[in-house]
Parts: sequence; C-alpha cells; structure tokens
Amino acid sequence: MSHSFIETIKLLDGGIFHLEYHQERVCHTFSRFFPNENVFSLSNIIKKHTFPKEGKYKVRIVYSREGNTIEMSPYQIKPISTLKFVNAENFDYSYKFLDRSFLNALKENSKADEVIFLKNGMVTDSSYANTIFFDGQQWFTPSTFLLNGTCRQRLLKEGKIKEIPIHYTDIPAFKQIGFINAMLDIGDLTVNTALLSSQ
Repeated sequence: MSHSFIETIKLLDGGIFHLEYHQERVCHTFSRFFPNENVFSLSNIIKKHTFPKEGKYKVRIVYSREGNTIEMSPYQIKPISTLKFVNAENFDYSYKFLDRSFLNALKENSKADEVIFLKNGMVTDSSYANTIFFDGQQWFTPSTFLLNGTCRQRLLKEGKIKEIPIHYTDIPAFKQIGFINAMLDIGDLTVNTALLSSQ
C-alpha cells in the first residue's frame, strides 16, 4: 500500500509563504518512500490555481506515489483553554503522513483542547504543532520533537528559537508555551505554563 503525505502551506493576502521549506520536505519524503519517482514541484501545482487576495488560508496538498490533490480553506486560530501531557511512546511521526489517527485518538481521549506528547518524559510536539517555551527572555524548542516542522526549522535557522532537551519536570521554569507550524508563527498562539502545571 502506498503511503499518503500532506503539506500545509500558508496563504496570506494572496502570498504563499516559505515554499522552499515545504519543497525540501517533499523531496526528503520522496527520497525515503518513492526513490524511483520524479519529485513534483509545489510551485508548479500552486501556479495552476487562483487564490484569494485577502485573508488567511490553509493550502493543503495531499500526495502519494499515485499523484496529488490541492484544497484550500479559511484559517482561524482555535484558542486553547485546557492543555494536558499525553504519553506517546513507541510512536514515529518523523514524516508528515496523512494518517494522523493515532495522534488524534490520543488527543480525543485526553478530553483537553490540546495535548503535548511525551516520550520517556521528554517533551515533544502538540497534536498539530511544534512546541516552544519562553523563560522570560528566550524561546526554546525541545530537541525531542516528533516532526521537524518547516516553521521550527526556519526559526532555528533565523536564530529566533534555540533547541534544548526539555523534560516535563522542566516546565515550571518557563512562563509561556507557544505553538508553531506553517500556519502559526512565534506569538500567534501562546498559553501560560500554569495551564499544564495545574493538571
């Protein structure tokens, strides 16, 4: 059975963001799963479509060995009022698989708005974003991620975040938790660490 993968790309006021990072991930995925296939160009796919000139949209490209599809939907940030740690031992999401049923099931079972997955006590990602932690001066991201997201890679390269090991017992040392992905940059979605420490 052929695996299916997904790329989620930000469209803001008619502009496509950080396409080179998404293309690099597609190439990396092809080299691992479809080494004998020609890698498609995200830029060529996007050029064939007309997008709105105003507003924030999620452009979703699903692809496999058999081909690809593209769809677009308006994007709004969902606030987080409950946040829990959930163990995700023995789970690998190092590639952006379309099938996220395991992650979604863990989140649904938690009965929380959002979860942060732990592996052997080490902090990883939330159900849909990489995590960053603010100590009052600097943003840090766990070195024990599930998926090395495009936004995470870019912010590390730009020096806006630093990578360190973060154990769940380290959380009280931080003031805020942020969530970053292709749709969310630093500061777009943050919560107070008290949300977790009170669990």
